[in-house]
Amino acid sequence: MELLTVFILCHNRPDFARQAIRSAIHQTCQAFRLVISDNSSNDDVEQMVRSDFPGVHYIRRSPMLQPLEHFNCCIEEALSEYFCLFHDDDMMESGFVEEMQRCMATYPMAIACGCNSRIETFGVLESRTSFCSFRNQEVITRPRDLARRYFSRAQSGIAPFPGYIYNRRLVGDLRLPVRGGKYADVTWLLNLVRQGPIVWINKPLMTYRIHENSDGKVESMRDRLRFLGYIKQYKAELGEGLLSDYRSFIYKKILKSHVDSHTKRHRLFSAFMKNYRLRHYCRFDYYKAQAIRLVVKWSAK
Repeated sequence: MELLTVFILCHNRPDFARQAIRSAIHQTCQAFRLVISDNSSNDDVEQMVRSDFPGVHYIRRSPMLQPLEHFNCCIEEALSEYFCLFHDDDMMESGFVEEMQRCMATYPMAIACGCNSRIETFGVLESRTSFCSFRNQEVITRPRDLARRYFSRAQSGIAPFPGYIYNRRLVGDLRLPVRGGKYADVTWLLNLVRQGPIVWINKPLMTYRIHENSDGKVESMRDRLRFLGYIKQYKAELGEGLLSDYRSFIYKKILKSHVDSHTKRHRLFSAFMKNYRLRHYCRFDYYKAQAIRLVVKWSAK
């Protein structure tokens, strides 16, 4: 059995994909199988791969899959001991595979290993990294601890989803929830950590890129409320405090202005309502805001 399969999941971004593939090819450790999984609606990525990387294993998904189905399809096809679901618009550092395999060997019972990353925003490399830690590795053993890294008011950042390597045997039949929307990746990781620990490497081993067509920019109130329902379902396990933190998180997402100074939920909601009153001067939007507030409040009961 192969030790590692790295899938690069592509969709209509040949220029970004070219850089992602190149970063995978130039790894210091070559003990892995590279697979380009193309879920595009056009032929641009296929033409680029055939021209620039003729020796790389390429799969065209036809008919095109829904995004989360694409992830699950790759998991089904992963026959190696470990697998990675890398994104076409991010880049690996040259030691990504070597460091991640070393981590998985050190923690053989870990179900997944994530890494820190540099952040490139609209072509500019930022000085900050994805998360902050005083340790070389963070070992997360409870869903509650992982969820707090995402939604706690005291944010210290997260390991980006594209930078995970998974233990295929421990993952078993677990799959991303196809109806999970924007937070399907968080739901998936919370489900995984119930089966085994997740390790985060503090060293930045990839570059996470934010751009105009980033998948992470697509989000809806429906996605937020769907994840709120998930938190409610597992409230005893995730903790009562997470419900309060996530409700505040929703209000912050809705507000267009910076609201980091609003540490109290009632002040945050006041700013939320003021935003709707002052920006729209419209009773419809005011009542819409009231309705959203009630849905968020009572969904978390």
